Amino acid sequence: MINVQKVLSNSELFSGLSVNSLSRVEGRLKPASFARNVVICREGDDGDSMYIIVSGLVTVSSDMGWGQRELARKGPGEVFGEMALISNDVRSATVRAVEDTECLELDRAGFDDLLDGDPALAQRIAKIMTRRFSTLVHRTSTELLGAYRALTFALANLTESRDPETGAHLERTRHYCVLLAELLSEDDRYRDQITDEFIDGLFQAAPLHDIGKVAIPDAILFKPGGLIEGEFERMKSHTSIGATMMERVIRQSGADLFRIAYKICLYHHERWDGTGYPTGIAGTDIPLEARIMAIADVYDALRSRRVYKDSIDESASIDLLKGGIGTQFDPEIAAVMIEHIGRFEEIYLTYQDEKTGGA
Repeated sequence: MINVQKVLSNSELFSGLSVNSLSRVEGRLKPASFARNVVICREGDDGDSMYIIVSGLVTVSSDMGWGQRELARKGPGEVFGEMALISNDVRSATVRAVEDTECLELDRAGFDDLLDGDPALAQRIAKIMTRRFSTLVHRTSTELLGAYRALTFALANLTESRDPETGAHLERTRHYCVLLAELLSEDDRYRDQITDEFIDGLFQAAPLHDIGKVAIPDAILFKPGGLIEGEFERMKSHTSIGATMMERVIRQSGADLFRIAYKICLYHHERWDGTGYPTGIAGTDIPLEARIMAIADVYDALRSRRVYKDSIDESASIDLLKGGIGTQFDPEIAAVMIEHIGRFEEIYLTYQDEKTGGA
């Protein structure tokens, strides 16, 4: 026979309570017997009781969508059902008797009476709920962030998957952006703005810079020669299309990484001198995220082969970047990239298309 008070004192719910409190709990327990294969409690049902196993064995399982998955097995002296009881929530798992099982049950009415008559137990429950809630919020936030990040890259690949020659472009540009941001953050003028959160958001959002190209016809997107005026205007619209897509996502989620993606989508073709598109803003009116992406995108385009051009070597690419200082690019950002161009070239060489060995 199990020592009920010892089992209670070792459980999360009742640990730390006095002998008198444990005795009151023990006095509220009722025997409950379950034959082999009987479902004791079912996932989704109201959490109206908890159980201490006296003898026998149970299996705890959850519906994974494709079927039941066993999470654990519990035997004499172990407890189940307590969290659903104290949170007044539905069961998060199904518990079934693997063999004939004897339990001690604390039902809702008994639990409520104990709370009303024992301040120590009520305080203990409050602490558990606070801790569980904090853990849940952290886990949920982490899971949501992971989902947002996965969605971000999946969305970006909708564009890149249409052109096998640029499959590594997403990885290269996001790493260029992060390296630029890290280098700029060493300057006191940027330190307050370029935080760890800024850099992480930039890394996650950068692959979405050309998401608006999903709306551009293949005949324009992959045209080998130069675009005529009407075609070029259609191509330029990918910036505002991408921004509109991000606005819709922001209305649903509000996640910061999509706010960064909005700025990058809309403004990464703006120019320092105000002659870019789609809005024609200039200088520091262009968001920092977009100014970083602008030069990262151009550098990768210079170094990469496209349907309309061959790749340009590192030396010639540097000359072209220098030519754009103060007109196309933010002078400070361009100077940092040129000073550390070897590190950007390492990124270019690291992330190459698997099929062609080049980008």
